[in-house]
Amino acid sequence: MTKVQTPASQRKAFIQAGLVPDVLSSFHPKLVLDVTYTLPDTEEKKAVDPPGKNFTRPQTLNSPTWSIPFVDSKLSKETFVVAMVDPDSTIPQIRHFLGGDFKLEHQAGIGAVLVNNTPALTEYRQPRPSNTSDAHRQDFCQYTWLIFLQPVDFPKNISHSIRGFNISKFAEEFRLGSPLAGNFMTVSTNPADLAAAGEL
Repeated sequence: MTKVQTPASQRKAFIQAGLVPDVLSSFHPKLVLDVTYTLPDTEEKKAVDPPGKNFTRPQTLNSPTWSIPFVDSKLSKETFVVAMVDPDSTIPQIRHFLGGDFKLEHQAGIGAVLVNNTPALTEYRQPRPSNTSDAHRQDFCQYTWLIFLQPVDFPKNISHSIRGFNISKFAEEFRLGSPLAGNFMTVSTNPADLAAAGEL
């Protein structure tokens, strides 16, 4: 049985994976972030639980669902920013998703799902792992999601390149503050794994 995640356990996973300090200088989440993919062939749900869970690239075709199982009442009416980055590229980071205007919609059995009705600043880009990642995470890439509170002046479009992105600098520039929650998955770059998944 999968262990119930807490902000403390997700923080520990970030540190153990080296995402602190590679992506964030520090990480003190206040909420748990659940990420769930719907597999394209079977419609089966596959959750990123525990953090760092392995996925093949075909399993990541569709944009995932983000949800927060337990929400402080003070945050239930807030607006959020969702970001997804690849910190394992040969350049600093690649932005795989960035969107604002997310609200919490309560759904039975799930908790609060993050939903929005506005175009993303960067629409979901399916992971495309490379086997040229940094040696400290050789043979896999860890795609990372972060949730921030949205400031009132958050932009509707940006000129920042998708490649060479830095989520910490972006958060500082637009006064997003520290992330409220985060999660990450592992996508293999090992040639044998890629061949088995039909990626070679």
